[in-house]
Amino acid sequence: MLLKSYIDKAKRTWAAWRHSSRTNSILLYLTCLVISFLFWLFLTLSNETQKDLTMPLKLTSVPDSTTIISGLPDEVKVSVRDKGSALLRYDFGNEPTMTVDFKECASTGGSLKISSIEMLARVRKLFSNTTAVVAVSPDSLNVKYTNLPGKRVPVKLDMNVSADFRYVMNGETMLSSDSVTVYSDQNTLGGITTVQTRRISESGLTDTLTREIEIVPIAGAKIVPSSITVRVPIEPLIAKKQSVNVDVVNKPIGVNVITFPSVVEASFLVPQSIYRNVLDIRAVVNYNDILMHVDDGNGKVAVNVVEMPAECRNMSLEPDSVEYIVEKR
Repeated sequence: MLLKSYIDKAKRTWAAWRHSSRTNSILLYLTCLVISFLFWLFLTLSNETQKDLTMPLKLTSVPDSTTIISGLPDEVKVSVRDKGSALLRYDFGNEPTMTVDFKECASTGGSLKISSIEMLARVRKLFSNTTAVVAVSPDSLNVKYTNLPGKRVPVKLDMNVSADFRYVMNGETMLSSDSVTVYSDQNTLGGITTVQTRRISESGLTDTLTREIEIVPIAGAKIVPSSITVRVPIEPLIAKKQSVNVDVVNKPIGVNVITFPSVVEASFLVPQSIYRNVLDIRAVVNYNDILMHVDDGNGKVAVNVVEMPAECRNMSLEPDSVEYIVEKR
């Protein structure tokens, strides 16, 4: 009974709304709007109009031994004029595709050429007789190609990269490819020994840098691949301490030097990846320094670090000088 009550109430509400003056006004407005739209559409489709289209360009029948070097666009832009009804289908992405047969157009000089007159004629064939072609871009083609095998040449990285003062570049810079293949004519290939990347300039890095970089183009040549990926490892610096034995150097034969203490503590910064490693650090006392200060009554000599890994930064010793006893045998 409750459901029937809701249904009856909805019917009465609909009937009241349908027969109201406000509803009649809305329906009349919508009817006029539809009629106006149909009238505008009829006029638009009947009038002549101009439309800009983008057609894909495909090169067919290319031999496997042939490499296209330059001059082949991916698309051709065309401006056409016709009645709106004739151009309506192009509003839904139905542009024709321009196809060029390589074997038909290629010459023996390493180039495929289509003149502006021939280009216009090829485009006109893609449209109906009533459609006028107003403009074509590019208006001609001059495609360079080669049948020679490629030449493998090394990549020269142009890079200026530095880390933040709390970080360090640790490890080798890695390239996705250390060489590329260059295709061109015999004379051009003979003068190419390396290729160079676009310059990378970064400073204050706090994380590993990974960047895809374009190879600098060479006129009249095609480079494969045209870009490479560069990876520069960046690590944080961590404070580390390590005990180091003190050695004495330049001792004459028959002389023994005992230092107090015989072990000092080295404090330094290292990349995070080698923090747990025991590092090769050598600290020494120079016997010649002892002879220079033997009469000053100081009784101490400086300790110097003479060997340490290149990754270490801000090396300091505690203590930085030691007492000594010289014994002669």
